Amino acid sequence: MNHFGKKIVAHSIVDGWTSYVSSVFNNSTMGKDDDQKIREQFGVSVYFSPDADFESIHPLMDMARQTQYVRKILTTKIDKELGGSYGYRIFVNPYGNQFETAVEQLRKRPESKSVIINLIHPLEWERKIQPNIKRMACLTHIQALIRDGQLHFFAQFRSQNVWNSHGNFKGLYELQRMMLVRLQERGLKVNRGGLTVDITAAHLYEFDFQEAERLVK
Repeated sequence: MNHFGKKIVAHSIVDGWTSYVSSVFNNSTMGKDDDQKIREQFGVSVYFSPDADFESIHPLMDMARQTQYVRKILTTKIDKELGGSYGYRIFVNPYGNQFETAVEQLRKRPESKSVIINLIHPLEWERKIQPNIKRMACLTHIQALIRDGQLHFFAQFRSQNVWNSHGNFKGLYELQRMMLVRLQERGLKVNRGGLTVDITAAHLYEFDFQEAERLVK
């Protein structure tokens, strides 16, 4: 049962992404998603160190898609192709600007364990924004913690497309960097900490199997 549980420690986005893809390709079980064949692995955790390089690029990364994923996290515009906007949930509705609320909570109480940005809502609420939506948000919540003068981010995905995950990683890194700047502007002396991404159900779609095999080899 080697498709359950995996911890990946990375010092660059390329390192984290390639290790993640390789793990799911090699240590997964076959499944289905809307009649599409997938390889899936449960309980994967990808940790990026505080000094991890997020500017490096791998030749097999789809950089246009990465940009699209980053915008999905940082902007409030709903992307019809990707389905929804994490940024809309973070900065607008239904709880107002959760990003600024998180900054203020950390400013007032840096040791807090309750600074969470919630992105998952009942499907009925989701359909008010997108009538044809069929699934809950993949990114369910982000927790920010300050320890030893470092801002750490913890993100939880209920499900994640492994092949395009570098876009999620980059977007979360940029959101963490934005929060770091805001905290410093508010007078809190804090440095960048780690970024931990936990994925309950990581999967590769069949149409990406060939490219994933190229990367693994």
